[in-house]
Amino acid sequence: MKRLIAGVVLFGAVLLLCGFGVWFSLNNYEKITEDLNLGEEFAKQGEFDKAKECFLRAEEMYISKEQYMAAFVNHETLDEIGKALSAVAPLAEKDSENEMMAALYEAKTALTHLRNDHKFLIGNLF
Repeated sequence: MKRLIAGVVLFGAVLLLCGFGVWFSLNNYEKITEDLNLGEEFAKQGEFDKAKECFLRAEEMYISKEQYMAAFVNHETLDEIGKALSAVAPLAEKDSENEMMAALYEAKTALTHLRNDHKFLIGNLF
């Protein structure tokens, strides 16, 4: 009986940890995406300094959370997101607006993969 109770407690702890990992990843996805969307709006209005601030804030937020997400997310996915995010801010200038938008959409796509991998779907379980 003691082993059964210990097994149930461990199973519950694993479920809680997995649930926290999903919540943590999706919560950070939302925050980073908000900054990227705000930066995109500023860039479309021609305010590249404000856009660059938003992109740098998104990158800093990602860097600060990356070590914790590494426990829940594939490291290759994290590397892809990091590379994509780091390419956006340096391009936030009027002369390189097209390149910036391309890098921005690449970063958003990488983040979307993170979100889709953490949605609760039967296909994601197996």
